[in-house]
Amino acid sequence: MKIKRLNAANIREAMRKIREELGPDAVILSNQRSENGFEIIAAVDYDEKLLEGMQPPAALDLRPRRRAADAAAEAEADGEAVTPVEAKLKPAPSVIPTLRATPAPAAEPVAAPRPDKAKVVWSQDPLLVEMRHELQIMHTLLEQQLSGLAWGELGRQQPHRADLLSQLLDFGCHPNLCLRLADAAAERDPARAWRLALETLGRGLSVTQDDILTKGGIAALIGPTGVGKTTTIAKLAARYNLRHGPNRVALITTDSYRIGAYEQLCTFGMILDAPVRLVRTAQELQETLKVFSDKSLILIDTAGMSQRDLRLSQQFTLLDDPARIRSYLVLAANAQHAVLQETMAAFARVPLSGAILTKMDETTRLGAVLSAAHEQALPLAYICNGQRVPEDLQAAQVDTLIRMGEEFAGLYGAAPVNDALALTFGKRLTADVRC
Repeated sequence: MKIKRLNAANIREAMRKIREELGPDAVILSNQRSENGFEIIAAVDYDEKLLEGMQPPAALDLRPRRRAADAAAEAEADGEAVTPVEAKLKPAPSVIPTLRATPAPAAEPVAAPRPDKAKVVWSQDPLLVEMRHELQIMHTLLEQQLSGLAWGELGRQQPHRADLLSQLLDFGCHPNLCLRLADAAAERDPARAWRLALETLGRGLSVTQDDILTKGGIAALIGPTGVGKTTTIAKLAARYNLRHGPNRVALITTDSYRIGAYEQLCTFGMILDAPVRLVRTAQELQETLKVFSDKSLILIDTAGMSQRDLRLSQQFTLLDDPARIRSYLVLAANAQHAVLQETMAAFARVPLSGAILTKMDETTRLGAVLSAAHEQALPLAYICNGQRVPEDLQAAQVDTLIRMGEEFAGLYGAAPVNDALALTFGKRLTADVRC
């Protein structure tokens, strides 16, 4: 048996010294505080029965010796960290023997209460924060490896399906929609599978059949800032004048926030020979609608607000007359899928008659906006592919949108790299297998 007395500034350092000098099989015989920190007595090749025979009766009342794991727990309570390797040290026997060879100085009883200390905020403990960070890294690495394996397995067993998923992702579709479209196009011939997938996408889209310019009535354009609502209203008004004759359109704006918004609409009104009014309340809006009751088309321009703007509910209050006012959500075709989904969810508090897609000339993919419309079952009314009034406006047609999406993918597309495909679809494929 080899016994060693060690002094260290903290428990962590003491454990490290024990491991280095006595090895991982060492046993902690006792530990106590000293002037310089902690004093630890440890042994290796420890014969518990032999020392128990040397134990005087008075010593039997002493507290059972703690295992290394208990020491680690006390170290954490004191603000000291103990590594997993240190916690693997052998447990000590249940009784502390009297060490004749190296008499220890009088020490405080082990069971004596420690001074009160401030409670440790474990969630902010540096060691726990670091451990959580490392676990997150390990989780991410494992997830990536599993995703890569799942995608590689798909490529080996169903290469035609993997190619189709790659094409749909390049088209701009959301990954979840890509998987559903690929399921619906279970064909081994690549060209046939591609056409089936696009046909499935098209069947999930609907259009309003040019209802604003055909039916007239009262139409309000709502949506976030900067999507082109005012310019779109000018295009609709000009196109209606060309189709049905002058003096049949009236313009209303509720935008009293943006500087120059009313003046901009007034400029369009002068060009189109259409009256323009600014309203701020629901009562003013109803009164203005009565004044314009002789007009066959009344277009309402609303203030552009973020989908997270708290004042959005005030805007909805003005349009709370779905029996008379048809609301159309204006969306930028070059927006990200997540932004489009959030926008649709926020503005869905108003009954929507359809959506108008703007900035078609500024996007490189149509899959994102078509995916969002497909998932929300929101009809498409018109598309705008430029700033010209009224030339750059046309009624939405499903075949036209699909064809434009293919053209964009051909012009600006690039086949996604294999790692990106694995990260995009591998996790979903793995989840499907677990289910």
